[in-house]
Amino acid sequence: MAQTIKLSDDELLNAAKDQKDHYSRSLNGQIEHWARIGRFVEESGIFDLHKVNLAFQGKIPVEDLTGEEEHAHARMLWNHLENLGGHDERIARRLEKAGAPAYELDDQGKVQKVKTGRRR
Repeated sequence: MAQTIKLSDDELLNAAKDQKDHYSRSLNGQIEHWARIGRFVEESGIFDLHKVNLAFQGKIPVEDLTGEEEHAHARMLWNHLENLGGHDERIARRLEKAGAPAYELDDQGKVQKVKTGRRR
């Protein structure tokens, strides 16, 4: 049964638009093809998305990931940071509670330790 989905990742959508003609696929066909590949990779045991998520949550060391898993972890982290959009007091407090310092850039672009309890 066909269903409509919304893609919020413009980069993925644009890449699919670029690739679809190379393989004589429709846009939907290209995205379905990539989804099948992703499903295969997850189920193959070559790439463990569960491990990547555990590392992303800080529950296992990044060093326990394979090269491909490290790459996925880095992309997830980068995407999360891009969407964060500035100082987030909740994240700084969670890091502090976990015993890890949090850092930010000050107005001059210098790295400084986040002091929880203050708002920017």
